[in-house]
Amino acid sequence: MSNKKNRRFKARDKKRKIANNKEKRKRYNICRQHRRPQYIHAEKVQKAIKYVEIFTKEKLCNAEILVLAKGLKFIPSSRLQNAKKTLINDFNELARKMRCKYHFDDGSNTYNRHPFLLKSGNKPSWANNAIENYLFSTRIELEKIQINTFKDNLSKNERMALQSLRKNDRIIVKKADKNSSTVVLDKDLYIKIAMNQLNDNIHYETIHESHTTEITYRQQRITFSASRKVNS
Repeated sequence: MSNKKNRRFKARDKKRKIANNKEKRKRYNICRQHRRPQYIHAEKVQKAIKYVEIFTKEKLCNAEILVLAKGLKFIPSSRLQNAKKTLINDFNELARKMRCKYHFDDGSNTYNRHPFLLKSGNKPSWANNAIENYLFSTRIELEKIQINTFKDNLSKNERMALQSLRKNDRIIVKKADKNSSTVVLDKDLYIKIAMNQLNDNIHYETIHESHTTEITYRQQRITFSASRKVNS
């Protein structure tokens, strides 16, 4: 009789141990699922910080470090919220310029650009039938375009970090000279380094008057006249 009781107690204890182990394993898996994204995120930040050289007093968050580690040639995926509207607005601007060229172009190859030219935003009346038929058919084709959705290559936090970096005027972000890493500098430090180089009288000379505007205007005029000759 005692042997049967002992076997019964052992079987009951074994079932309890199995149930307790299952409960422990379940709690462990739940905790692991919650902790695993945190560990993965921490590993990403540790890998990303190797590609970012920080020489600023500004404190950068983890999302900003992840964005900077992608490099200055990284292109964020555009948002499709107003893509169709933006496309139509750009086409309307193209149509306006084509109509202006039809009404005001005198056929001469000379171009005298005013140094203080302002955009008039003039919307002229319709052009000839060929131009209007082209614009009408193109507008119809653009309206038929279906914008395909695609996966965003930035998370929500990285989007916010990108906006904060763009609005932060106290830092300078540039590419490193000798490797592919990204350098973050204080703006004051960057200006100080640049002024130290410019004050070197061996390589630079101080001038009393700047001719940058005149040279730029002359360059634009030569380039425009050359393009007119090629297209004519």
